[in-house]
Amino acid sequence: MVLHAILALEDQTETIIDFYNKINTSGSLLKATSFDLDTQLKLKYINTVRMVSYKIPNNRTLFSIRLKRNLNEQIALIELRCNISNVYVRLGKNIHHRIYRLEMISTSINTIQSYDLTKFLNNYYQRNIYLLLEYPIIKHSLSIIYYSKSNKNLFSFSTTKNFKRRFRRTILSNNPSLTCAKHEYEIDFNQFTFGQWILQPKRFNAYTCSGSCPNPLSPQYYPSNHAILLSLIHSQKEYGQQPLCVPVRLKPLCLLYYDRDELVIKYHRDMIVQECGCR
Repeated sequence: MVLHAILALEDQTETIIDFYNKINTSGSLLKATSFDLDTQLKLKYINTVRMVSYKIPNNRTLFSIRLKRNLNEQIALIELRCNISNVYVRLGKNIHHRIYRLEMISTSINTIQSYDLTKFLNNYYQRNIYLLLEYPIIKHSLSIIYYSKSNKNLFSFSTTKNFKRRFRRTILSNNPSLTCAKHEYEIDFNQFTFGQWILQPKRFNAYTCSGSCPNPLSPQYYPSNHAILLSLIHSQKEYGQQPLCVPVRLKPLCLLYYDRDELVIKYHRDMIVQECGCR
């Protein structure tokens, strides 16, 4: 399945894995794109990219595609990416059809054009859309990419019942004198049954927090008011619950994975510990 998706894009200069690497390098989905200013505004809050590849039938100037709408996502843009100039959309059947020329929203030095299909999905998502080419094309491919804001979390395509119970553990010090700090903790997705669907990264450092919370608490531990009160009570009466060392800031992880028949790039929030504190 992975090989098929990459081969379907062999005529293009940028595969989905190249796109993923560019997103990872730039640090955001938006910065990795090269659209015009109007299109960039639509992508301000996106966290997800879906891609479907199509092989253009030989010697055909008209063929149909069905655009799939995901109910849990707010789609900002649907991009048709190919190295073909002058692409049209035909809506309707027989003599009642209309033809619209697609608006170009981006082009690269390697002649990869991007066209906006968004309004056709929004208005005609329950029917086929016919792509009309100016002349017959042989052995070319195209991809349709959905840019959206998704509330779907990482584990919604698998259930926790199928998780394997063996985890890779990072050895952490048991010395209670050590104060609250961040420690390395590597997670390997191959430990889980859903790991077979994840292409990149296969493993990552999620970090973890451990250590004791000192009395009194200083601002460097980002204490909440509740934690400060617990600390004061414990320092005065030497009993009661002490604040715990927990993550107080986390950052997202960009994942490339399969969701059924689609390749998805998504920033999943709160995946990596950035800072630890006492709460």
